[in-house]
Amino acid sequence: MSPTPSEETSAASKKRKEPSSTTQSAKRARSHPSPSGNALKHALIGPHEAIIAQLQPKYNVLAASVISSTQIQKRVTQAISHLGSTSDLPCVVLLHARTAEVCKMITIVEQCKRLLREEGKACFQYNEMFELPEAKRKDLIEATVLERNREDEDEDEDDFETMASRFERAVIPEPSKRVTMSLRVFLSKKEVVDLKARKGVTVQSHEPA
Repeated sequence: MSPTPSEETSAASKKRKEPSSTTQSAKRARSHPSPSGNALKHALIGPHEAIIAQLQPKYNVLAASVISSTQIQKRVTQAISHLGSTSDLPCVVLLHARTAEVCKMITIVEQCKRLLREEGKACFQYNEMFELPEAKRKDLIEATVLERNREDEDEDEDDFETMASRFERAVIPEPSKRVTMSLRVFLSKKEVVDLKARKGVTVQSHEPA
């Protein structure tokens, strides 16, 4: 017996209401960030955790990264909103970027300063170089597999290579680690004495006449 029109309508409605497995998976992915995403976030904020911890007892600090996908206007709005928020502690914005995005960060800083000047507000800018974490080395498992393959191919020369590598380690010094520096900028409407006193920090300020 064929289904009645009401049964067909009910079945169609049920199909529309049931979310697909793809939709459910996407929702779960949004609610549970991937480990790689968490690792990236930690890598970005890691070099600044110490200075943030130092400032937080006295200041209301907002740390914001600037990466390739960062929207300039959105970050400017976020920074200005924080600097204008009501707080028992002076508000400070920390903008930080890797070397490739420093120009974009400076654009954000300049737009924030322009908006503060237009509002007749004071602006204190503190610039500081910071050391970027060293790039992660090749995955240990991958390295082990490659090394084993090499041993299988060159088994006959194993003793010679071992002695040669020992000799190289004894005679040739290890290459010095390359240190990569980048820039971070602090913005505040009030003077931040703790930043001004830090070695290597340059200060730019604008106070309304």
